[in-house]
Amino acid sequence: MSGFGKALEAMDTAIAASLNDGLADYLNAAGVVLAEGVEAILDRDVERLDTLSGMLDRTVTITVRKGLLQPFDRKGAFRLDGKTWHIDDIAVDDGHWLTLYVVP
Repeated sequence: MSGFGKALEAMDTAIAASLNDGLADYLNAAGVVLAEGVEAILDRDVERLDTLSGMLDRTVTITVRKGLLQPFDRKGAFRLDGKTWHIDDIAVDDGHWLTLYVVP
């Protein structure tokens, strides 16, 4: 790994360690655990524009490092603090971090 790659990994590790809301298990659509102990950032009351109605909704997002979710199942879920959050849609995918709209 190059010097830049190492610096990027160190930065991601520091971000995840300081902002995470706990360790989540990542499940596929059938409920099979694909990854355990994924550092997840849970944000509530995120504004989401409904493109069909033009209305703003409040929703919940989970942000994780994309590389930890391999294989990625768009119909999967996260188990965090005893609650299962099902993936509803992708909010942001910058190729490195993934922010997902989730519903209980």
